[in-house]
Amino acid sequence: MTSISDIAKKAGVAKSTVSRVINHHPHVSDETRQKVMALITELDYIPNQLARDLSRGKTQKIGVVIPHTRHPYFTQLINGLLDAAKTTDYQLVMMPSDYNQELELSYLKQLKMEAIDALIFTSRAISLDIIETYAKYGRIVVCEKLQEYNHLSSAYLDRYSSFLEAFSDMKLRGLEHLVLLFSRNNESSATYQSALLAYQEVYGQLSSPYMVVGNVHDFNDGLNLSYQLVKEVSIDGILATSDEVAAGLIKGYEESRKKRPYIIGQECLLVWQLLKLPTIDHKSYYLGKLAFKQALAENISQEVLFSEFLSQDN
Repeated sequence: MTSISDIAKKAGVAKSTVSRVINHHPHVSDETRQKVMALITELDYIPNQLARDLSRGKTQKIGVVIPHTRHPYFTQLINGLLDAAKTTDYQLVMMPSDYNQELELSYLKQLKMEAIDALIFTSRAISLDIIETYAKYGRIVVCEKLQEYNHLSSAYLDRYSSFLEAFSDMKLRGLEHLVLLFSRNNESSATYQSALLAYQEVYGQLSSPYMVVGNVHDFNDGLNLSYQLVKEVSIDGILATSDEVAAGLIKGYEESRKKRPYIIGQECLLVWQLLKLPTIDHKSYYLGKLAFKQALAENISQEVLFSEFLSQDN
């Protein structure tokens, strides 16, 4: 295999000169540049990409911290990231976390060790305070709204208005005993916070949902949960975690031959159109593209996309 030393020897120049030609350094004469490039072509020399990246202080890699892919929000977000990356020279490095703080910290340390150029947190368990201490080592993008963190970029979804519309739709239908389903039903989840705030805005500050259930991700979760919910005859409305979860709930109610409550899905998947369900489109594909753009941007910024409630009439 041809090496940079072979090119330098044949061209009668130093290895550093060949390196400057390869890296498009301006301080090389046109004659020398042409001579070196001709030899590179003749000898079929392929530059070592890693060596080139290190010499430039870049790895051309962006880390993506992803808790799991059990929910379509994350799979659509990843699709957006991948499509955005395809138009550049950057590679995505998927970093599964399952909301493990030690794992998330290890990914931050990879940024510090210059194993990656930037880091995108699609979701997180680790605190923003810790994340921000690593911002001096490279661009960090979080997929949530920020209040006080001036060294982090943010690409996030404003879900609140869509949840307001969804709960207003339920209230207009006279529904009072609602079940709210989440992937994570804790205060670190932006979806959980937005949904509960919207619920209280519509139903009253002192009111609470009939039931809140977490760790609900896919069709089977919805199906299994339905076997419990059919026993609660007063339930008249369900905000499902996704359209797939909604489909599982519907199947369970049909199997039990019970009248199913009014169900709103999320994520605007194909099953929404097939079942003619109301749903919420969280634009997660476009969020992925936006987060990638911010990872490459020169300046720190916050950018927002707005979720959209789609009724059965849309």
